[in-house]
Amino acid sequence: MHAARAWLAAASVVAIVAAACSGSPSSPTPAVMIPLQSSAWETISDPQPFALANDGAALTFEFPSSGSINYLFTAASIPNLHGTLSITVRITTSGPVIFNSLDPQTPSCTIPSSVRPFIWANGNGNGESDRWWSNPRSITLAAGTQTLNVPLTADAWSNVNGKFASADGPATVAFGRALLNLSRLGLTFGGGCSFGHGINVQNGTARFAITEYAVR
Repeated sequence: MHAARAWLAAASVVAIVAAACSGSPSSPTPAVMIPLQSSAWETISDPQPFALANDGAALTFEFPSSGSINYLFTAASIPNLHGTLSITVRITTSGPVIFNSLDPQTPSCTIPSSVRPFIWANGNGNGESDRWWSNPRSITLAAGTQTLNVPLTADAWSNVNGKFASADGPATVAFGRALLNLSRLGLTFGGGCSFGHGINVQNGTARFAITEYAVR
């Protein structure tokens, strides 16, 4: 019995790894829409907790003028996560707003102030392969509505240390395990040399809204 269970677990990881390596990921039918009720979402931020609200069906918050918004996430249990992760966000500004990254842009750290999807797995673990970020796909912070589609394939995600899931066999296997053991889905805000070290605003105000977060 133990041998049979071990074989089944290994087979599941191999199947996910094969999907993660594929250039044409299969799509779940129908789309999985992640609920946007503000009470179901959490942040890593300063201040903590951070004020979230709903404007109709959209999840919203006001960017802080001091401190930062770093992570925005919700519990998610999607078995065998695959397909394409799709988000639509709307940013409304007042004044000549500057989106300020707490990790500043320099000649060697050139990521613009931006937001990107991330996956948190393995019971919200803190290991190098428990969090995965969309890379290089992201949304640069600016007024307007933007949609981002990210295939759930190994070449489109990197881990805590910036290592792509497609870099080698162990990284691909770790990404496959994360897709099997999803615990949170969300977004992170950052720039400079980091994806999630936080953003605030200067010279005005800005409201952020997620209007859709889905897996297709």
